[in-house]
Amino acid sequence: MGTVIVVVLVLVLLGVVAFAVALAGKGKRRAKEALGLTPALATNVPREWAGQHSPEAKMHRRLAAAAKSVAGQPFGDASEIEKRVAVEQQILQLDEQLVAAAAVPGSRRAELLAELEPLVSAVESSVADLASGQVQLDD
Repeated sequence: MGTVIVVVLVLVLLGVVAFAVALAGKGKRRAKEALGLTPALATNVPREWAGQHSPEAKMHRRLAAAAKSVAGQPFGDASEIEKRVAVEQQILQLDEQLVAAAAVPGSRRAELLAELEPLVSAVESSVADLASGQVQLDD
């Protein structure tokens, strides 16, 4: 009888550990999704940006949404693929600029972020145009 109780307790303990491991894995996946870690985004984005309300964190999440939208679109013909790649490159460059601007101290950071905001809006517009097939890229 004592052996049965020990076996049951071990099985319950293993079930709890398996549940905890699965839950931790799900949390890590959600954190990566919240950060928007995709190939079209900077890889050195601070983890804190997933939940912060700072201007740079908000702009990063906007860029992540734009990158996700671009990635979800069908490939189309060669010219559409070129446009898509150009938009993805713009997103990556802007995200890298955001990371760099966030490291700048003081009022200069606010100035840099103010300069980047219209560029983020413009790339969001380009993504919307790309989805509708009307994108015109500046070379």
